[in-house]
Amino acid sequence: MKHRKFLFATLLVPLALAAQLFAAEFDDKFKDGQELLDAWRITQAQELAAKSLGAEPKSHDALDFDARVKFYQGRYQEALESIDRALAVDSKDKRRQGLKLLSQFTLDVIKTLKRYESAHFVVYLDEKRDGILAPFALDVLEKTYQAVGAELGYYPKEKIRVEIAPDAASFNAISTLSLRDIEETGAVGICKFNKLMIISPRALSLGYRWVDSLSHEYLHYAIVGLTRNQAPIWLHEGMARFYETRWRKPTPPKDAAEDYLTPANQTLLVQALEKDQFVGFKKMEPSLIYLETPEQVQLAYAEAASAIDFINQSKGKGGVRDLLDTLNEKSAPEAIEKVFGMSFDAFESQWKDFLKNKGLKEVEGSRVRKLKVKKDQKENQDIVELKEIQSEVARNRTYLGDQLSGRGRTVAAANEYKRALQASPHSPIILNKLGRVLIQMNRYEDALVPLKKALDLDPDNGGTYVQLGRIHHATKNYQESKIALEEAIQINPFNPLIFKLLTEAYASLGEQEKSRQAKASLNTLLSAN
Repeated sequence: MKHRKFLFATLLVPLALAAQLFAAEFDDKFKDGQELLDAWRITQAQELAAKSLGAEPKSHDALDFDARVKFYQGRYQEALESIDRALAVDSKDKRRQGLKLLSQFTLDVIKTLKRYESAHFVVYLDEKRDGILAPFALDVLEKTYQAVGAELGYYPKEKIRVEIAPDAASFNAISTLSLRDIEETGAVGICKFNKLMIISPRALSLGYRWVDSLSHEYLHYAIVGLTRNQAPIWLHEGMARFYETRWRKPTPPKDAAEDYLTPANQTLLVQALEKDQFVGFKKMEPSLIYLETPEQVQLAYAEAASAIDFINQSKGKGGVRDLLDTLNEKSAPEAIEKVFGMSFDAFESQWKDFLKNKGLKEVEGSRVRKLKVKKDQKENQDIVELKEIQSEVARNRTYLGDQLSGRGRTVAAANEYKRALQASPHSPIILNKLGRVLIQMNRYEDALVPLKKALDLDPDNGGTYVQLGRIHHATKNYQESKIALEEAIQINPFNPLIFKLLTEAYASLGEQEKSRQAKASLNTLLSAN
């Protein structure tokens, strides 16, 4: 079997450390062993390491491989000890030095985290800063485990390790992904080294779809296990994007486009169809990081996910399963030909015809979201949001609206936000601010208009759901309030108002246990602050 070294992230980004770690060829003796590790055959790899060390206990190659096995098992201290023994024999190997650095960096981060456990997952996170995430993370992971199992027939027996980094520096240390990778390409999660890793939504200015990211990375984990690490990038990223929300809806709607296409993704596909300017599956190899712009990256995700939609529509659930099974024996083009009875080029052509017939519409005003890492935990959110407004006129009017709102002059503030929208009518940030100030004036019906428009433009803005939750709570529509606020948790659960309102909404709906849990989360957040 040909060895393929894919590092699977929400965006695949090998940094200098990872390059040191993987660039050098392994000793022929352990190429098969590394293939076992990369395919999550950890028990078999451990047996090979034990056998090799038993035969040659002072072999630096055997010690090196033993360290890798232990690292993939999450035994970082023992991995460090083995690599130190290997370096004592041969200290000049750069790849080995890289493994020591990665082991030490990871150990330094992980020893500060607390372990949380469920039936199929072990999650490590910062208890003081991110403890609130634990129950939601485990719940989503277990739902994903069942949903993906039902879809793909994959149920790993070993508990899967998940690490949630508390900040950008820690995320870089354990994942090899940098600040630039997060902010420019949206790389907030990665599946590598036999584990899932994401950055805490608390570390980003406006949060992000962190629970979907956990699900997304689990899909990568499953695909590696099902194909022995032989799936091409387009299939990996397409499946991960297409199925990442399946935990929410075990029975998907007939038209699943709303699940895997954001307004920006849909718009990018429409534009690609009109101009016949696609990224193309072949150009996605070996990594999406080589694409030139964030828009191309998001277009690639949309293309790949829509290809999975195409497979499901034309071949049913069995089509994806058959393709994954065939990849154990054949290359991707050969697997496509065997499963679909056509060449890869013909497959790509029919997929484009499928897209044309979907009737996708461009969403005016939608644009690719860019994530922003917090410079400090006390940053001013209004200032962060102002920088996101592209029109200078709209930005200045919004700033004035913020100043007026802060002084309690809500009517004047609402007027300034409306003026700002004249210059930038499709800004979710301004629409949210207008909605918020209208809520303060008890003009709930009026507030729904800008907030619903903001949601149509950007369904991943946690602030919109909080404002909707406020409106429904104020009008005693507790069921709708609950739905909106639970959605906000999936993006940025560090706003105490979410849990204050949920405590009351759950109690009003007779869900007393959930009300107690929301109250506990609220107290945790307040004590942390």
